[in-house]
Amino acid sequence: MGPALAPDSFARQIWICVLFDLGVVFSGPFLRAYLEPGTVHKRLYPLLGWPPFLILLTTPAALMAGPPLYFALRSVVLLAMLALCIATVVIAIARGSRTARYQAAAWSGIVAVYGVSLFHDIVLHTPFELFLFALFPALGLEVMLTAFGILDRLVRLRQERQEARAQAEAMRVIAHTDPLTGLPNRRAIEASFNDEPPVAIAIVDLDHFKAINDHHGHDAGDRVIFAAGVALGSGSALAARIGGEEFALLFRCEAGEVAGEAERLRQRVGAYIAQMVPSLKRPVTASMGLVHISRDTSFGAAMKSADINLYAAKESGRDRVVFIEAAAA
Repeated sequence: MGPALAPDSFARQIWICVLFDLGVVFSGPFLRAYLEPGTVHKRLYPLLGWPPFLILLTTPAALMAGPPLYFALRSVVLLAMLALCIATVVIAIARGSRTARYQAAAWSGIVAVYGVSLFHDIVLHTPFELFLFALFPALGLEVMLTAFGILDRLVRLRQERQEARAQAEAMRVIAHTDPLTGLPNRRAIEASFNDEPPVAIAIVDLDHFKAINDHHGHDAGDRVIFAAGVALGSGSALAARIGGEEFALLFRCEAGEVAGEAERLRQRVGAYIAQMVPSLKRPVTASMGLVHISRDTSFGAAMKSADINLYAAKESGRDRVVFIEAAAA
């Protein structure tokens, strides 16, 4: 800026004082936003917000020969801000903050230069002639280490976001998966139904399942349910366990192929259970209620129609498919 900022000009003094005070002022909000959540002491957190801006009220004291108390107030405020920043960084380091370690290292050079300068002023009573020559490398060190600290913080934030997304996806899978069979649950199959309506839907129920639990124990019952899930999941239909020994199937094949595929899956249930749970004394059969649906049929209406057909299959002797051509919307 040429002659306007000559070494002995008042404009240069204003420029340096304002920039210095702004650097001190913004160090508080910077630390509050920069350090990891939970590492800033709860009592120091609000003090790092707007209170540092009070320093700007004392900036004129450095530019004019005003009342001594005014300059003393400035010194007190600056020392308070220095103590606040140091306390914040020290506490954050004690709480395991990596970012605070970077910032402590970044400020170490400036603190050393100002410490030597104060030693010359107070003890030796002579100015530190190399002050500016030492300060500029210290400022460069601060910029470099702060940049490394910010980069490290951003990398860790990205990793945390990726981990949060992975965890959210895992929770979504858990929320939509039956833990025993690994098949989708009722919530998942309803979502699939709404995303892409099938041509038919079926409800499958294992016949006389209570007797299996009563005579062979719940462990055998769980193995029977798992085998049934494997059988129903081996076909082209989307299979889901909707509760207890009940399963649902969504058919998206050609309408003319639905009945044949449904019967194959139903018979496969008994065969898979006999192979995977050989300790059972009697074969296990399944009943199925199957219904064709139109595209404007809701999931609830389709399930109700399939459930009516399942009830009809149970009433007519079990071990069969009861199928009607269409369900009303």
